Amino acid sequence: MHKIISTITLILVITLSGFTKKPDNVKFFQNNMSFGYIDKGDSIEFRFGEQKTIKVGIMEFDLDKRRNEIKQVNLAGDFNGWSPNNAQFIMKKKDDKLYTLVLSKKSIGKKEEIRKFKFVLNNVYWIEPPKEAMNKITGSDRNTNLYVKL
Repeated sequence: MHKIISTITLILVITLSGFTKKPDNVKFFQNNMSFGYIDKGDSIEFRFGEQKTIKVGIMEFDLDKRRNEIKQVNLAGDFNGWSPNNAQFIMKKKDDKLYTLVLSKKSIGKKEEIRKFKFVLNNVYWIEPPKEAMNKITGSDRNTNLYVKL
């Protein structure tokens, strides 16, 4: 009887403490409220254009009404010196709404590092993270950025 209680206690401790194996397709820092990327295992697919509104500074815009003004979307972050016009980080237009860029995790940092980023439209307009994004962080400089954990 003591052995059964010990086994049940051990199972409860393991289950409640989170030591159970998570499915491979579930990433710790990515959930359905993460914004701007999809973790593809060895790479990150950065994504812009799925949101309904965008915010530039304090101004908010209906993205569908302004899509025709977007000539280019760049990815800027702490992994490229926050360069808004680096040709290596120009996103590809996938369809009428979505821009993507796939980068290997090794090219932007080390495993378990947190990398900050923003999207930049037409090399000028820095897009603020949406208020519902769970993967945003505000630094001591008071700038709010999106982040991804590698």
